[in-house]
Amino acid sequence: MNSILPSLGKDVSIDIGTSMTRVMGGTRETMMSEPSIVATDTKLEKIVAVGDEADRIVRRMPDMWRSVTPLQDGFIVDYRIMHTMLKYFLHKVSNTLRRSRVLVGGPCGMTDVEQRAMMDAVIQAGAREVFLIERPVAAAIGCGLPIFEARGSMLIDIGEGTADMGIISLGGTVISRTIRFGGNDLDRAIMQYINQCFGLMVSEETVTDIKHAIGTAVIPVEDCEYSFSGRDMTSGIVRRSVVHQSEIYQVINNGLENFLDAIRQMIRVTAPELVADIMQHGIVLTGGMARLQGLAERISTEIGVPVQVALEPELKVVQGLHRGSGQIVELSRFIINSKDRRGRV
Repeated sequence: MNSILPSLGKDVSIDIGTSMTRVMGGTRETMMSEPSIVATDTKLEKIVAVGDEADRIVRRMPDMWRSVTPLQDGFIVDYRIMHTMLKYFLHKVSNTLRRSRVLVGGPCGMTDVEQRAMMDAVIQAGAREVFLIERPVAAAIGCGLPIFEARGSMLIDIGEGTADMGIISLGGTVISRTIRFGGNDLDRAIMQYINQCFGLMVSEETVTDIKHAIGTAVIPVEDCEYSFSGRDMTSGIVRRSVVHQSEIYQVINNGLENFLDAIRQMIRVTAPELVADIMQHGIVLTGGMARLQGLAERISTEIGVPVQVALEPELKVVQGLHRGSGQIVELSRFIINSKDRRGRV
């Protein structure tokens, strides 16, 4: 056995998000978090950089380089770009990838075609074997929820492109769902509001800063202000303006309705015994969007269920995958698909 173990690679866990990809484990036992983008030459359409480096060069020379993301709403839209990005990230954390198992967190309700595309991309990147686990399950493991007990646990993982919701009990997923809602939707809504009401063109970074600084899902007690700069859409001159927190609240509030309705519908079709567990123990929020001010409070008020935000919510999926890599047999009911390099599933 001792002679066999060194020949096996270290397990690698990867959470491929619409805006950020996080990788954990590997031979370097590291934790890596980089943007889910690839930079291409605008003239030659040639890939020149991935992740942090791609983000840097696109910001400095946007006319020469173009950023491309292989994911849209959590699903692969460009297989070539996805393969390049995965190969870069996975080899960055493991120099024995061809002997490694890779656990991937995926959105709920992936079709067979989408599952095969994701697994093929990981295998082509060099992995020995790949396992797909739904993102809410991985996040629940990362949060330490009692997923093997006779108790209903509900978790919502909200990223930039999607919100993945799952109810878990007795080592299995009772119900899960992915909806197209996330931080990008709020960014677009804020961008549109600033364009229409202020007549200004602003950068994506400015919009994100506004959302993080004064974005809120509940009516603000004090109407804070945020000063920002933008280019006048008529004159082209750069000028400063001020937006109030109450304005951003209204924008965010309009975008939350479908999300809240989806939570209500999920609870509505859940068995009464599990609903009673959720009423008692509450809902756990993970993902980067879970940090939005007042979101947990808003969900709790609207749904009538206690809601809490996990510590370091954006890391719970990759942490859960990493923890679950040592429990593959126990987690067999949670693995939605798997494949090895020889094509076996």
